[in-house]
Amino acid sequence: DGTGQQGLDLGADESVSEVDLSDAEVRQEVEVILDWAEGSSTGDMAELPITPHWKAWATVSVGPGECVGASKCSYSADCKSEQARADAESADIVVVNAHLYGAHIQTGGTLLPPHTQLVIDEAHEFEDSIVGSLSIELTEGRLSNLARVHDRCVAAEDKVSGSLRSAGAMLEACMDGIAGFGTVRLTSGLGEDLAAAVSTAAVAADRALNSLRAAAKHAGESTAKHRIERSVRIAESVVDDTQSLLGKLGKGTVLWVEPTRNYRHVLRLTRIDVADTLRTQAWAEKDLTVICCSATLDSGTATRLGLQAEYLSVPSPFNFRDQAVLFVPKIHKPTHPDWAEEVAQEVEHVIRALSGRTLALFTSNRMLRSTVDLCRERLEGFTLLAQGDAPNPVLQDQFLNDEHASLFATASFWTGISSPGTTCSAVILDKIPFPVPTDPIVQARCEVVGDAAFMEVSVPTAGMQLAQGVGRLIRTATDRGVVVVCDPRLAEAQYRNRILDLLPPMRRVRNREFLDQFIRDLELD
Repeated sequence: DGTGQQGLDLGADESVSEVDLSDAEVRQEVEVILDWAEGSSTGDMAELPITPHWKAWATVSVGPGECVGASKCSYSADCKSEQARADAESADIVVVNAHLYGAHIQTGGTLLPPHTQLVIDEAHEFEDSIVGSLSIELTEGRLSNLARVHDRCVAAEDKVSGSLRSAGAMLEACMDGIAGFGTVRLTSGLGEDLAAAVSTAAVAADRALNSLRAAAKHAGESTAKHRIERSVRIAESVVDDTQSLLGKLGKGTVLWVEPTRNYRHVLRLTRIDVADTLRTQAWAEKDLTVICCSATLDSGTATRLGLQAEYLSVPSPFNFRDQAVLFVPKIHKPTHPDWAEEVAQEVEHVIRALSGRTLALFTSNRMLRSTVDLCRERLEGFTLLAQGDAPNPVLQDQFLNDEHASLFATASFWTGISSPGTTCSAVILDKIPFPVPTDPIVQARCEVVGDAAFMEVSVPTAGMQLAQGVGRLIRTATDRGVVVVCDPRLAEAQYRNRILDLLPPMRRVRNREFLDQFIRDLELD
């Protein structure tokens, strides 16, 4: 699925019909997944036409711990993961995302082929990706998955699987009581009720581990034995993680509960400083050369990644002053009740002036939906695409292939998308993308800095993220267009220059007549 964590299990011991699919919606999603899998060349979960419920995905997928290996699986010839590994083994250059590389580190370097050079693109995001990859997570779904794995290997031991499912339900109920309406950081540890739920999960997982170990001893040399041995490792992982969660919070360690998109919750434990982990587990190879690339690297990146680095700043080949204009409209600040309506008016104005050709980026789904709904009422006949209406790859293709389309999107489109030419002649950003102050990792990083946290953590983070969004506009030496940031703080706040210094040196204006004339001079039909 692009993370090294799961792959389709179309060769499982039991057929899908033998799994409990009493939920009609889950059953329908399973059918969609299986139809998609038949025609998929990659098996990449990111390419699914839907975002499946975890129960649907768990029904047809396995993690690396359950995979018996190509040499022992009769379905290996059709396995997309094995095909990807074979391609990687024979390639001179392997392209992976940061989450997959984090999984590679977490598994002791077993996912990717041996390599002596590593190029990290968009390296400003690598630290957060590794923090996420190396975090400990416990969910009802993870315990249910262990129960499912146990059922496959030791079907007669139904009490063990039942205790896992009961522990998962107890854990979910407890987390829902803590974080039913949003993320909650646990600064003093688990607390009595959650600790009891995690302890129950730990006991159930330990029983499953002992049961699986006993089954492995009595299994002959067969595919079944290899599956059981892999399942033992899954159980060991759950046992280890529950014990870590029950331990004392250490310095630089963050613990929290947050809701997921499937209306369930996850308990997470992570360290905010990954430098030591990377230094000992990723960069330990003497012959490994690491190159970090990004348009928005700061001087502290190497230190935070555990690297001793030399820096090279390469000038941009673009003439930003001639190619682009940065416009900050004279509207209210984002805290004002009229601001959302004013943003919609700015978006409408630019889309009309450019006959589409606009990428509108938002800092929240709520603001995206509010703006696109207003614009659809006012821009009849215009093609307005909105993230969430279709899978991201589909939306990106539609935007790139329809010059008059406009795309409304959030975080995942602030980076990565490249649309050279006139297809993207305007990038509109609703506001400065400051990190969410209630995010547990952000809170922990701010606590380390102390009173200077806003200027030393929040402002640089927002500036780098804004620069990434602004960077969607000019992709070649012949591109021209406008950037509109609907946040007057970028022109008025005391910290404005700290952010502006991170942006390309395009002309900066607040005069609407200048903006409109620049758009007319683009001479787009």
